[in-house]
Amino acid sequence: MKKNLLSFCMVLIAVTITSGCAVRNPYISPTTGDTAKIRVINQSDGTALLYASTSCQVASAKVIAAFSRFLKSDLSRVSMYGSQPSDGNKDVVERVIEAGKEMQIFTLYQGAKGLDTAQCSIEVAFTPKKDEQYEMTYVANSLMCSIAIDRLTETDAKIVRTKVEDVRRLSKGECR
Repeated sequence: MKKNLLSFCMVLIAVTITSGCAVRNPYISPTTGDTAKIRVINQSDGTALLYASTSCQVASAKVIAAFSRFLKSDLSRVSMYGSQPSDGNKDVVERVIEAGKEMQIFTLYQGAKGLDTAQCSIEVAFTPKKDEQYEMTYVANSLMCSIAIDRLTETDAKIVRTKVEDVRRLSKGECR
């Protein structure tokens, strides 16, 4: 099942790259209920799509962030600690997310350097807390693929980053 999903997503990435179109299934911020904020920082050297869901349904997960020179994607900001105006930096996005519900994050990466290509995916989950702010750093290249999530606080006008300890890898086939 996971192999079929990965194959499907790789085809989706290839089609998106060649068409230059906008991201399909875009993320829509919640307008009611408890919320938190997350900043996604891309440190990949290829095309990276990060999906998010609170229902553990891979097929219906929304694209919380898309990074590629070929994609037209929403790079908006939501006034987080240390937030900069959208200055054309295509490697940072900020989103309002649901709080108090486990958030599953599914990533897909495809890169190329010369004739070598690399692919990787990560599936993790954590539960954002109401009114908290988070920063997720995504690293993907031909050698590695990783996600780190920090909780942001502001003390004496300084931003403090604390590693979120309850980030867990989703087990194989847990979310379908």
